[in-house]
Amino acid sequence: MPLSYDFADELRMSQDESSNGRIEVILMNNIPGALRAFQAHQKNDRQHGIDWWVELASGRFMGIDCKIRKQDYAARGHDDLALETWSVVEKLIPGWTRVESKKTEYILWLWMETGRWTLIPFPMLCQVFSNYWQSWRKQYKTKTQATIWNGTVAYHSECVFVPRTVVWGSIATHYAGKPAQAA
Repeated sequence: MPLSYDFADELRMSQDESSNGRIEVILMNNIPGALRAFQAHQKNDRQHGIDWWVELASGRFMGIDCKIRKQDYAARGHDDLALETWSVVEKLIPGWTRVESKKTEYILWLWMETGRWTLIPFPMLCQVFSNYWQSWRKQYKTKTQATIWNGTVAYHSECVFVPRTVVWGSIATHYAGKPAQAA
């Protein structure tokens, strides 16, 4: 049976978590050259997947997508990242993790229960996920969730829960470079 989430409740939780300052502190302390971090307009989230902006000393603005999870399953032996395979299962719309045109530069996961977090460059994650999502779906736990809008099921999405170390290891392997072959 799919999990179900009320869209308005999830958005409110995300905004509440954003407003309590934890996300701002994480971004300011961990993005080199950050001058300020502030919540993006809801239109940026809907159209571009950007929840937060970080203004850099260079004058550039960096877009961050935040994934807030209530429970930290690492404390229960499952240190994984929820990676969306399908955004709308019924229409076969790819999940955010597979959308190369997304303008986000980093994804920040924050586990509210413990305050633990991880920050991953989105283009690298997107490339690796595009390479492995089908095999990861077979290898790791997947969940379908129903999104409730105005009291009824609007659509279903699907995530695969990939161990964080596997994601980082895949990124390191893909982007570490390969020795040039002798001619």
